[in-house]
Amino acid sequence: MGFGATAMIGGKMKCPERGHVEFTEIEISLKDKDSVRFFSCRNCEAKWWEREGEPIELDEVLNLTAGNGKT
Repeated sequence: MGFGATAMIGGKMKCPERGHVEFTEIEISLKDKDSVRFFSCRNCEAKWWEREGEPIELDEVLNLTAGNGKT
C-alpha cells in the first residue's frame, strides 16, 4: 500500500492514512550506510516506509535489502 509523504502538523508526525499520532517507528540500517524507516500506526494498522525522509514502496525496500542497488 502506498502513501504520500507523512504529514507533520505542529511538529508531530501523523499517520498518512487517518492522521493518528501514535505509531511505531523502526530504523533499519542497510549496506553502504543506507537506512530505511518502517512505520506502523497503532490505531489503524497502516504501514509505510521512508528513505531519506521520502516515502518509498515496499518493493523498493526489498530491492535495497536484496542488494540490487539504490533506486
